Amino acid sequence: MATRSPRPLVWPYTVLSVATLLGAWTLVTVEGWVSPLFMPTPLAVWRGFFDLADSGYNGVPLGWDVTISLVRVFAGFGVGAVCGSLLGLAMGTWKGLDAVADPFIEFLRPLPQLGYLVLLIIWFGIGETSKIMLLFLTALPVTAVAARDGVRGVPEQRVQAARALGASSHQIFWFVILPAALPEIFIGLRLAIGLVYATLIAAEILAGSDGIGWMVFNAGRFLRADYVFVGVILIGLMGVALDRALVLAERRIVHWAGR
Repeated sequence: MATRSPRPLVWPYTVLSVATLLGAWTLVTVEGWVSPLFMPTPLAVWRGFFDLADSGYNGVPLGWDVTISLVRVFAGFGVGAVCGSLLGLAMGTWKGLDAVADPFIEFLRPLPQLGYLVLLIIWFGIGETSKIMLLFLTALPVTAVAARDGVRGVPEQRVQAARALGASSHQIFWFVILPAALPEIFIGLRLAIGLVYATLIAAEILAGSDGIGWMVFNAGRFLRADYVFVGVILIGLMGVALDRALVLAERRIVHWAGR
């Protein structure tokens, strides 16, 4: 019986790359090659983080800015992903619905999200509704196209074999089409969460009074580069965490993918 070869260790390379970046950052800033006004030292950023964690920014706790941004992401992405995935599954199953919905999805998908933010603000005001609607409309077309393509990619032989065994249309969908489409659906979810997250930060910068994106923009106006770096690092770590969460969910739910 063949045995699997052990997986090579890759984490040392990750640690080495991060350490190299931190070392270069420290060297450039400590030696004064770049002004602290534009690039603070790692120690200054570390102190800025504790300062924000202790006192917040402009009277707003750092935890609140992080929390409100995540709530907006979960609300907009969650509703948009569910609606988009269901719509995409239906579009892939019924050609008539695909013919009706496809022009709107294809029009909305390449449209720059911030291009219609002003319109949403006119309709829903500058509060939470316009931001969440923006994120909803960002996630909807991406997940719909992924789900539809996942259904279209199901081999016809599997459907015919299930039908020959006496499976009903309901059983074919739940036990053949949906499991085969799930890998594509999760790819769409990962693409959508990245777009939603980036759109949220831009929306908070342009039309926000709280949130991590607003904090970064406001700190930059007052040349607080240490706070800006803290915010950017937090934004990056939050984005990685959201993506990793989807990867873990995919591995548990679609554990047969690639086998």
